Order: sequence, then structure tokens, then C-alpha cells
Amino acid sequence: MPCSDVMGEDTSTLPPPYTPTQPVPREPLDCWACAVLITAHNLLVGVANLGIFIVMCGGALVPSAAMLLYGFLCHPRFRRPKETLCPALLTPAACVTLLVFGALLILPFLILGLAAYARVVRSFQLSSCFLPYSRAMYQATPAQRRPEKESPKDGKAWV
Repeated sequence: MPCSDVMGEDTSTLPPPYTPTQPVPREPLDCWACAVLITAHNLLVGVANLGIFIVMCGGALVPSAAMLLYGFLCHPRFRRPKETLCPALLTPAACVTLLVFGALLILPFLILGLAAYARVVRSFQLSSCFLPYSRAMYQATPAQRRPEKESPKDGKAWV
């Protein structure tokens, strides 16, 4: 238990490597320009994220979409008599089977696509690419330098 509460000291200070410095506000024009750049950066990251999502989920849904497409195109109710797209093996019962399995497999294939998307996004660390707008409002402060060798006679250990 810290003794600073008993002695009446201020307990809101953090240890030296974690002590935040006061942020320095930017000039209005600089703030506006940084906000535009950060917005453009975040939009590009969002578009990349959306592109990866479409590729992963769309690629996973191709088998189910092919089953549904052939089921609808080759069913006698929807097929034109002169079409040569459907082989003779696709009877009306086979077309209905394709439709049923295509519809049933949408959800499992979608889950596989979402799992692949999550794995790719996690490996690329795309969530850490988004920049907060506080960077547009305040200038970056230089990192605090710690002394090369701290003397062991301080007697304080920050954990």
C-alpha cells in the first residue's frame, strides 16, 4: 500500500517512463491539413480492409454460388429448350438438389470466409493502421529520454 495517501501527497502522478507530457496544440491551418491527411489515410486503410473482405468472403462463397447458379439455370422451369449449358445428367431432381445444397452451404462457407478474413487482418495488423484524429489536433511530443544508467541508490522501483 503506498504511503503517499497517508502523507497527503498527490497520487495522480505516474512513474517516470509513463508520465504524460502536456500536448501542444497545432496551428489551425496545420490542424486542418493533418485532419485531411488522416482522413485520406483512414479511408485508404478502410478500402484495403473492404477489398480483403470481399476477396476472402467472395472466394469462399464461390462453390455455393456455382451450385445455386447451375441449379437455377438447368432447372426445366427456368431453362430455355435450346440451351446447351446443362448436361443431360442434370435432371429436375438434380437441379433441386443443387439448389438445396447451395442454399444450405451459404452459411458454412460464409463462416469460413469470415475466419479467413479475420486471420489475414490479424496477421497484417490492419486495425492498428487507423490513425486517431487527436494526431491532427496536437503535435507529436518527442519521446522522453531516460538516463543511460540509472543509479541503483534511488531505492525506488516502478513496477
